[in-house]
Amino acid sequence: MSAVNFSGVTKRYKDGPKAVDSLDLDIADGEFMVFVGPSGCGKSTALRMLAGLEEITEGELSIGDKVVNDLPPGDRDIAMVFQNYALYPHMTVRENIGFALEVAKVDKKEAKERIEDAAELLGLTEYLERLPKALSGGQRQRVAMGRAIVRSPQVFLMDEPLSNLDAKLRVQMRSDIIQLQARLGTTMVYVTHDQIEAMTMGHRDAVLRAGILQQVAPPQVLYLEPANLFVAAFIGSPAMNLITSDVSIAHGVVTLSFAGHLVRLADGAVERYPGLLERDGSQVIFGIRPEHFALAGDIDVGDDQIIEVGVDLAEAMGAEVHIHTTFDVPPVSIDGEMIDADDDSGVDGTRIIARIDGIHVVAMGQQVRLAVKTHLAHFFDPADGRPLR
Repeated sequence: MSAVNFSGVTKRYKDGPKAVDSLDLDIADGEFMVFVGPSGCGKSTALRMLAGLEEITEGELSIGDKVVNDLPPGDRDIAMVFQNYALYPHMTVRENIGFALEVAKVDKKEAKERIEDAAELLGLTEYLERLPKALSGGQRQRVAMGRAIVRSPQVFLMDEPLSNLDAKLRVQMRSDIIQLQARLGTTMVYVTHDQIEAMTMGHRDAVLRAGILQQVAPPQVLYLEPANLFVAAFIGSPAMNLITSDVSIAHGVVTLSFAGHLVRLADGAVERYPGLLERDGSQVIFGIRPEHFALAGDIDVGDDQIIEVGVDLAEAMGAEVHIHTTFDVPPVSIDGEMIDADDDSGVDGTRIIARIDGIHVVAMGQQVRLAVKTHLAHFFDPADGRPLR
């Protein structure tokens, strides 16, 4: 069994904050788990505690049925793949892949078979006698994975392994890693800050913020049912639009008011978020993903679900167009931290992105009418960030 269990695991650095705070997480045998979150959220620290590269301050960490808190890295039966490959430049691909087997004094015949099996699995057979300098970035990363595979560990650990690759190679390597994990059936824990990797690779994603686990669920569940405002804002690219809005209810009809716009909510929105019915005369955080806008006329909605906006920027992406606009309302904050805290655009207000069909030609400065698919929207309490379900 190669299940992993974090039970109240905490990492506190001397005279500093908790990098990981009471992490409780069960990773099933054979599961592909992704740790995701912004820089400094504790995801790499959690991985390094699992690897034995960081000491655990509190709690208990198990691999299989064995508590590994005090076990050295070499005795944990794990294999780690780093973002910088960490290959020996003077060794061939064969020697790099087989180095751990040589150190473990594995029988030469068995080692040769394991190296060649791993090379075939990773498409490296024809490169076995080459030095790393003769390989592409993607091929070097495959060598690093091959070095992990030949050890047949209980758990694979990967710390942002694709961050040094260009966009095209990342797409290919994502696919390769997904297929590799499925073939091997070995437990894998993968750290990333990349939205696309998080949404496409893991069986489940664990979203962390400031060392605290926010939600753990399959990627599509995180996208459709975020547990709080932070998860809603973090998962998805481009990110969910978050707009502080006033609620009014008359004759059972719920209407939002923001930045001079009035939008009636479809019945489906209230069915999904019944807490809206208790918010008459108060404010909510209205969350709408960029893809849940459409150019008026592309979908059949009433005028009370259409807003007219000025185009600050139009990005033609081929299959779609990203329309940027700004609403004259303060940006949403989470625990006092602005969502756009790193925004250096100099634009006041709340920035909005609408993603529409690429068949449309939209220009900067143009006025456009956007239909809002309110039945797909999300709604949160401004005080605590919880969904109004």
